[in-house]
Amino acid sequence: MKKSIFKKFFLFIGIPALAVYFLFQFVISIYRMPDQTMEDTIKKGEWVFINKLAFGSIFVGMKVPGVSTIKNGDIVYMPDPSDDDSPIYARKKIIARVVAGPKDVFSLQSRSIVINGKEVEEPVTIKHGYRIVAREGVKLDSAFFKKYNLTEYLREGNKTNLHRKYQEIYQFNNEDPIEIWEAPMTKQTAKEVSKDTLLSYVRKIRSRTPGRIVRVWPYCQYWFWNRWNTQPSFEVPGKGVQVPITYRTIRGYEEIVAKYEGNKIDATREFDIYINGQMVNSYTVKGNYYLVYSDNRDRFYDSRTWGLVPENYIIGRVIGKN
Repeated sequence: MKKSIFKKFFLFIGIPALAVYFLFQFVISIYRMPDQTMEDTIKKGEWVFINKLAFGSIFVGMKVPGVSTIKNGDIVYMPDPSDDDSPIYARKKIIARVVAGPKDVFSLQSRSIVINGKEVEEPVTIKHGYRIVAREGVKLDSAFFKKYNLTEYLREGNKTNLHRKYQEIYQFNNEDPIEIWEAPMTKQTAKEVSKDTLLSYVRKIRSRTPGRIVRVWPYCQYWFWNRWNTQPSFEVPGKGVQVPITYRTIRGYEEIVAKYEGNKIDATREFDIYINGQMVNSYTVKGNYYLVYSDNRDRFYDSRTWGLVPENYIIGRVIGKN
């Protein structure tokens, strides 16, 4: 009798439960976007399906092989690389877009992504920061931004004294500060906003000099980058690639060498670099790595913050989003 009850329990509850566990562990998952870093591709609060079979999930701390390769432009699902306090399987998951893969030569030129010397055409859902300058005497309020579904905006004029620059450009007579705002928008939204009669100026924010406004990874003397421009370009490390290791480049590679590939780095006062006790000027990379960016490029939480992402961190592809 007991065996019969156990058999029925296993057939009607145990097997379906195992099937559901297998499905969500290895095949598919559901994720709710917690913030605005992927807008307008994925809205805050939007639910998306994750194909975990594509690149292989993590099971008992190990990466399961996937059935397809990671490509530039893929919107991927992964553990948070900035969380160093938790094991990889226990970290919160995030979503980002792959912009460069192993052995790609990557650079940013006035916000445009350039791979191996060719500018990449970005999806229409990508947001960039735009500067909005009101006409003389015009006050912009929340109704203006709501009209164009702009949920993120920041007033710049009084803080940065930009109003003086635009008073000269447009020869405004009013001495009161001109209202200047910054807001992330898609190219199409920016085109619509620029036609508004309340405005005199709408243009994508650009920085000509790398390193001037906000410095980003790899935070070192050799790669002098900001979120809009990069100098010099960067070859994304891949399996078997030999990278230069000097006191000027070590910040760009130290996570690969130490955190992801388990070596010990020592740097002396004479600027010599030692890996596992041996002085080196290069290192042969064991795995493949990727650069991933958010689609809301000025509200970033991506490789510009925490650097390269190892292949074994990428455990799923977002379904139905390009």
